[in-house]
Amino acid sequence: MSESELAAPLVAWLQDQNWDVYQEVQFRQRGGVADIVAVRNGIVWIIETKTSYSFKVLDQASSWPVHFRSVAVPKTFSDKRDYRVARFYYLVGVIEISSGGRIEEIVRPPVFTKNKKAVNDYKQQLTELHKTFASAGSKSGHHLTPYKQTILEVRRVIDENPGCTIKFLYQMLGSMHYANGPSFRGNLLKALCTFENDWCRVDHSGKSAKFYIRNNK
Repeated sequence: MSESELAAPLVAWLQDQNWDVYQEVQFRQRGGVADIVAVRNGIVWIIETKTSYSFKVLDQASSWPVHFRSVAVPKTFSDKRDYRVARFYYLVGVIEISSGGRIEEIVRPPVFTKNKKAVNDYKQQLTELHKTFASAGSKSGHHLTPYKQTILEVRRVIDENPGCTIKFLYQMLGSMHYANGPSFRGNLLKALCTFENDWCRVDHSGKSAKFYIRNNK
């Protein structure tokens, strides 16, 4: 069972309980990617799905400063796992998933109420795209990065406003994932002229560069 196959019934299980489920989320403050971020009534629950139970996944889950943290692993019948270290040392919950997709919450995660600032920052970064852009457990690199999110928004604005300038893009979008206005203008201009030139056509004939979607005049 792959991580994505493991995660699919868990996503459905959470949605059935009225959780909003965001998948493969990379937050700006951290380099890591959360497999599943579930939100309900202001509560944030991050679940790491892995094909094996290990100290590494426990450490990964316990590092998230949110209300609930859990790991989800395949159910095993060959040996009885001792989950006390998860509950009492790492302070995370444990979910077992059978090969048939049955979900069983073996250890309920303790609640953390002192992470208000981090939780609010995380919730502000979640978008509808995070629900469907990549499935939980997808291979590395397939998730919605802050850069990809910026480029999707930039492409939308250019498509709606052919011939717009970098100044107009900044006025419409703000700095997005960039640190500030100058960083947005300088780095985005470079990206549109190089990395994104397969879809973005740049007209340098005037005083300011103008942007178009390729094949659109």
